[in-house]
This record gives sequence, structure tokens and C-alpha cells, in this order.
Amino acid sequence: MTESAPPERPARKWLVITASVALVVGALALVLWTTAPEPPVRVVYHVTGTAARVTVTYSTFHGAQTRQEETAALPWRMELFATGEPEHGVLTVTIGPDGGDVACEVRVAEVVRRSATATGAHTSALCDF
Repeated sequence: MTESAPPERPARKWLVITASVALVVGALALVLWTTAPEPPVRVVYHVTGTAARVTVTYSTFHGAQTRQEETAALPWRMELFATGEPEHGVLTVTIGPDGGDVACEVRVAEVVRRSATATGAHTSALCDF
């Protein structure tokens, strides 16, 4: 008597192929998801008040750089984008010799991280975080 080969099971072959493809696609998706750069985070500096002249110093999130601007008109607003959520930043508002008052606020990703006020000539409001 001759032995016959077991019948092929085409359904099993397609199951193995489909599972292999699913594993490869899943591994690719995982690699892309874990190596993708973090989206930029919006940082908003906002200064209001009655002071006629102020000096504003703020972090730029490019290394340890800060910028300084003198302005005679409030409100003042600056919007920056940081790579990832910044751990530290600063916004300092110094009132000029004519006095007045100021309020500063820092928002990171729409969340208020710090606010402060100052009144009088040559005083400062410090909004560091």
C-alpha cells in the first residue's frame, strides 16, 4: 500500500502570511511612534498695565538665550514655540522712571505657569517658571 501525503491546508498558509504581515506593520508603527520628534509647545508671554515705559526680558528657548525689548505701549505679547515642554523660562518686566503698574503672565501649552504684578518706578514683575 502506498502512503499518500497529507492534504495541504491553504487556509493555514494564509493565516501565517497574514499574521507575519501584521507583526511587521505593527513593529514599523511602533518604531515610527517612539522615534517621532515631540511636537512644538506654544509659550505665550503677556504683559499688561499702565506703565508708560517698560523693559521686557524673556527666554527664547534657543539654548540659554534671552532677549530684551523696550516698549512704550502696553499690552505686549510674544508667542514662541519650544521643542518639547520647557522646564524653565523667564519673563521679567521692569517699569521705567515714570512709574505705573504692570502684570505679566506666562502660559505654556495653554496652562498659566506664572503671573506677577509690580507697581512704581524701577520695580519689576518676575514671571519665571
